[in-house]
Amino acid sequence: MDCRIVLADDHSIFREGLKSLLAQKPEWKVVGEARNGVELLALVGAVECDLVVLDIAMPEMDGLQALRELRLRHPQIKVLVVSMLDDYPHFAHAKTCGASGYLSKSDAGDELLRAIERVMTGRPYVSPSVSSLLAERQLNLLESEGTPSLEILTKRERQVLGWIARGMTNKKIAAELGLSIHTVENHRAHLMEKLGMKNTVALIRFAIGKGLT
Repeated sequence: MDCRIVLADDHSIFREGLKSLLAQKPEWKVVGEARNGVELLALVGAVECDLVVLDIAMPEMDGLQALRELRLRHPQIKVLVVSMLDDYPHFAHAKTCGASGYLSKSDAGDELLRAIERVMTGRPYVSPSVSSLLAERQLNLLESEGTPSLEILTKRERQVLGWIARGMTNKKIAAELGLSIHTVENHRAHLMEKLGMKNTVALIRFAIGKGLT
């Protein structure tokens, strides 16, 4: 499979490393290099290419801005983002802008050729370290969805829960809210029942997780 590639990264040493890896595939040819998004857009307009290997953090015009312009001007060109920014927001932004794949620079040595092969055959690619991040995020979301919502609590119950999370005793909570100790005890019992908590430690952890401290 022939592939004409443009490299866009402001670090010449990294571009040289990419070219060394790409040399393993004689049918793949680097047809141009750019140090920023402005140079990239001018270059892609002057040469024929099938794939852009694109960094995000570049001067003058960053990779995400360049990616948006590329999708508008040259929608047929595939874009593989290769970046040190392997957090979820940058990944999500790149995908929204139209990236065909997302490769962490920490994985580039082992995964670059595989990533390009997948992208050039029309399949999405996400590097192992970013995949692990996404899996962890999804797990956290599922766990979060499994916890009760504050919306099931009354305003007074949320107030009591907030004071419990601050380590206040029933007596102090009663004095703070102008309630009897018995009423506070009832609120505490109702909170544990509604939220499915077995003890005060669980209540405190729940409250901290919901930002009530």
